[in-house]
This record gives sequence, C-alpha cells and structure tokens, in this order.
Amino acid sequence: MKNIKQLLLLGFIFVLINGCGNSKPENDAIVRKVKVAAIEKASDTETKEFSGIIKESRAVNLSFRVAGPIKAIYVKQGDFVKQGALVAEMDPRDYQLQLSVAQAEYNKVTTETSRVIELYKQNAVTEADYQKVVAGEKMITAQLNRAKDQLNDTKLYAPFSGYIQNINFQKGEIVNIGMPIADLLDVNSYKVEVDIPSKLFVERDKIKKVTCKLNIDDASEIPLQLLNYQAKANSSLLYRMYYGLGPQSDKRVFPGMEVAITMEYKRTDSNDLVIPLGAIFYNNEEPNIWIVNKSDSIVNKYAIEIGEIYGDGKVSIKSGLKGDETIVVSGVNSLKDNEKVEIIEPISETNIGGLL
Repeated sequence: MKNIKQLLLLGFIFVLINGCGNSKPENDAIVRKVKVAAIEKASDTETKEFSGIIKESRAVNLSFRVAGPIKAIYVKQGDFVKQGALVAEMDPRDYQLQLSVAQAEYNKVTTETSRVIELYKQNAVTEADYQKVVAGEKMITAQLNRAKDQLNDTKLYAPFSGYIQNINFQKGEIVNIGMPIADLLDVNSYKVEVDIPSKLFVERDKIKKVTCKLNIDDASEIPLQLLNYQAKANSSLLYRMYYGLGPQSDKRVFPGMEVAITMEYKRTDSNDLVIPLGAIFYNNEEPNIWIVNKSDSIVNKYAIEIGEIYGDGKVSIKSGLKGDETIVVSGVNSLKDNEKVEIIEPISETNIGGLL
C-alpha cells in the first residue's frame, strides 16, 4: 500500500513538471476594432439655432383726445375688436354745450359778415371794416370745427383690428387728455425677436434663410423675413434682430410664445476640411488624430491645427491634413502609434443587422 502511494505521488510530480515545461506563450496582442471615416470638405452653408420670442407687430395705448368722465367702456380684456369698433365713450354733455355755443356764435358772426360784405360792395364800409369781419368769420369757423371735433373725440374707436390687452380705467372715472384707457395689440401680423452674437451680426448679409418653429407637437417651420435690427448690443453683448411672419403662418401663433429659430448662412471658410470632434485627441495639449493606412491597418499619429467648431459636431481643420486620408473616429484615446487595428466596416442602410 505504501509503495502504491509513492508511485502515485511520483506520477503526479512527473505530470506537473511536464505541464510547466510545456506551457504555451502568452496570447497575441489584442487587435482593437475602430471606426473610421473619410475627411469631408466644409459645406457652403451652415445652420445655427437660437431661441426667439413672438411679438405683436404693434401695440398702441388707446386714449381720448379730450378730458372728462368716462360714460361707458364697451370692451373687456381679451376681447377681439375690429377696426372702427367703439371701445369707450366719454360723457359728452360739456362738449355738446360747447358746440351749441360755438354754433350760435357762428350764426351771429356769419350774419354780420354777410351784411358787411353787401355794404362793402356798395362802398358803404371801409376796407379795414371789411377785412375785420372776414377774419372774424374765419376765426369763428375754426372754433366751430374744433367744438365739433371735440364732441366727436368723446368716442374712442379702435384704429385697427386686434385684441384688448389691458383696461386701465372704469366707468365714471375722470381721465385727462392722452391717458391710456386700454392697450390694443395688432395681431394681423407678428414679428419674432431673436438675439445673435456679434460674429454672426457682423456677417448678417450672409444669412440666406431664417425659419422658426413653435415648441408644440406637429409644428412646421415658418419662413421669416428680416424687418430691422438694433445696431447696438444689449447688456448680454448680443444684437437683436426682428423678423416678420405673415398672418396665415400658423393659427396657433400668439404673442409671447417661445420659438426655435434656425438661421442658414454662407460660410466664409467653405474650402476647409472637416472632421468629427470625436476623432481628435490631445497629446501635450496639442490636438492630434489617428490616420489609418488601409493597406496594413496601421495607425499613425498626426498633429493638426483646429479651426471653427460647428454646431453639427464637426470641426474645421486649418492644417495637418491633405483631405484624402482615412481617420479613426472612435476609441482614439486607447490607441498607440504604429498599432495594428481592425477596421469596423459601416453597416449598409439596405442591410441593417448584416443579414444579407
């Protein structure tokens, strides 16, 4: 029994020694899979997005041109009124009395003027007397017209169609000339206000197309037309642009709504080369990319000079590339110079999942 145990022990040691002596070398180095892309040329146009606010095309304060107590207000806040609609009325009694006095004085003066003119034709009055009564008739005519106008001004009409925004007084209150009775918003058309940075403002003549979109479901893009702009920056160092949209743009458009503004403009650097931002990595704070040699799948590091960063996740390259290279666009921070990689072939749009 003892001999059997010794033989088993010797056999185990023999197998163990042989196993260690025949150990296999380490696995080959891992070949990393990478996505690659061709270098693009910058397009002729670029788009930028901003946030804008819809405003009424105009808003006015409705006020009387005469003073006195308010007799009636015929609208309430939020009402839509058509052009020429009666908004409010002032107590007209004082102005009716004033018109009656002016009319009586007018009748008296015109009667006297007619008499003097007849006498003047007969050379019975002097030239001075004639000119005096003619001037008096003109003066009283002006006073009569003014009294008529003031009586008419006791009624306040809407100068255009729109919505009543605010009502500042009530029936019976006394108001002076020019005090705003109500605010009227013109909604026949709207304008959009948007603030843009100075770089784009300086090149505003290169803006080719501007559209806005409501922040609601199934909203479509609405074309905008430039109205004007402020040539001085605001407190945020931005320049305000005003764009107009027509009354039939979208029935859901109302003042105060926020909209997404898209501006398409012509690039000044359309000859630049463009690569994805994800293709860039930094070495000693200098931007670099990996270029793949397709013949042997070896990557090499190249220094580049970065230009403008675009809103679509791409960046222009000023120097370091010819334009015909193939670059790595993913996993760039895990690679080493002269490392062999495996290129991941892009999935065909007609063979999604690689089933064909």
